[in-house]
Amino acid sequence: MKPLFTTLLILIFSPLFSQVDAEFNIISKKDSTTKENIYYTDLTDKLLVKFTNSFKYTKLDITNTNTNKKLELSPAGSLDLGLAFNYKWFGLGVSLGLPSGAQSDSIKGKSTRFDVQLSMYSKRVVVDALYQKYKGFHVKNPGDFTNWDSTAILPQLPDMENYSLGASAYYILNYKKFSYRAAYVRNEIQNKSAGSLLIGPFFNMDAAYTDNQFIPKVLPLEVQDTFAIDFFSSTSYGLAIGYTYSLVVKKKIFMNFSFVPGIGVKDLKTSLNGVAKATKSGIAARVTYRFAMGYEHRWFLLGLTLYGTQGTIVIDNFEFSPGAGMLKLFVAKRFDLKKKK
Repeated sequence: MKPLFTTLLILIFSPLFSQVDAEFNIISKKDSTTKENIYYTDLTDKLLVKFTNSFKYTKLDITNTNTNKKLELSPAGSLDLGLAFNYKWFGLGVSLGLPSGAQSDSIKGKSTRFDVQLSMYSKRVVVDALYQKYKGFHVKNPGDFTNWDSTAILPQLPDMENYSLGASAYYILNYKKFSYRAAYVRNEIQNKSAGSLLIGPFFNMDAAYTDNQFIPKVLPLEVQDTFAIDFFSSTSYGLAIGYTYSLVVKKKIFMNFSFVPGIGVKDLKTSLNGVAKATKSGIAARVTYRFAMGYEHRWFLLGLTLYGTQGTIVIDNFEFSPGAGMLKLFVAKRFDLKKKK
């Protein structure tokens, strides 16, 4: 019933916000009874309330290996204000995207988005999933193809749409000493520095298309011929192995570094000048990285987290590099809901 109830909450609140983030903290019976150990302290029985300010991005880089030219495509950036809470097994956060300024809209164009991220953390396993839909992109590097005034309006692709669906699961080998929740959920406290190997599968689906091509008509014709692509779709899956480490300084300042590269197989479809190409299979690489730092107190904390993922997909003379990430600043406070004796 709990997963069903949580899913219903997401479906109800998703249309109200330009972005919805949700975190699920799965606590087993054994986890909930082990409140203290040398390396980390469990505070899941405290209500954690977080105020957040986040910047989220997505991008698509396309490289023509024959000419060594790279096309960098991106929607307008988004700044969000949010509120989140965690209590025992459940956590949920919602954030509202702030409107961009008129100057930004004129230079980069308008972008619309729908973004949902789900996370589930236990002491031994970390599961992340995301779905992103962006519409309205611009070329970030027109100066690499022609003389372009740096203050001028950037070449825009208002009809370009990009979709991303991904999931990963990592097993924490050193779960008795290292807490992933202490670094990224904050309902535990890492008392002593520790790290762990991470290993697990990943799955990603990436797709993008336009009514014309992935390069605006305002750029030279030879550049348009170099990137005569109007659609691509990729499905990749494989195994990732990485490492994460939390550094604790005087039990008040914490930092975490996490780097997890993966390799697997992919199926890729493309369309050039409206002509679909045959599906091709091959090797796919992807890397996920995280960083967290901040000040820790039993009842009050502040800091930042950084999350990013980057893929590499090669077909013929084109290399596609879809990526996404988020930088989040937070201020949080813990509350003891138990009645004092």
